[in-house]
Amino acid sequence: MEDPIPQFTHVIKGLKELNIAYLHLVESRLSGGSVDGIYDATGKLDFALEAWNSDKPVLLAGGFTSEKAKGVANGHYKQYNVAVAFGRYFISTPDLPFRVKHDLELNEYDRTTFYTPVVEKGYTDYEFSREFLSASL
Repeated sequence: MEDPIPQFTHVIKGLKELNIAYLHLVESRLSGGSVDGIYDATGKLDFALEAWNSDKPVLLAGGFTSEKAKGVANGHYKQYNVAVAFGRYFISTPDLPFRVKHDLELNEYDRTTFYTPVVEKGYTDYEFSREFLSASL
């Protein structure tokens, strides 16, 4: 579609009228054919947050790192009620909230282990940070 903004603005305003609890948006991570791009506040979702307003929460997802998440929540979309959602990094980083809070590097994830039935690899074998383990003692 050449310009999806009017259609999606209409849909978002309609959802708001239904008084749903929150809006969940995913910023496309595809860049140059990569499916593991990192989110950068490009303003592509500004129209959506403007249509939703700041009355109720918006969950944003799409390849965020700790730094980018903080930049979006505390900077670019500071005036909105925004929370950042992590998917792949939550799988690979069992202490993710702790690492985000303390600006620690997140574990790399192994995409080949995602959604493999009856296999523990990739779900229970990622390491906690030394800092988290020390703080937990």
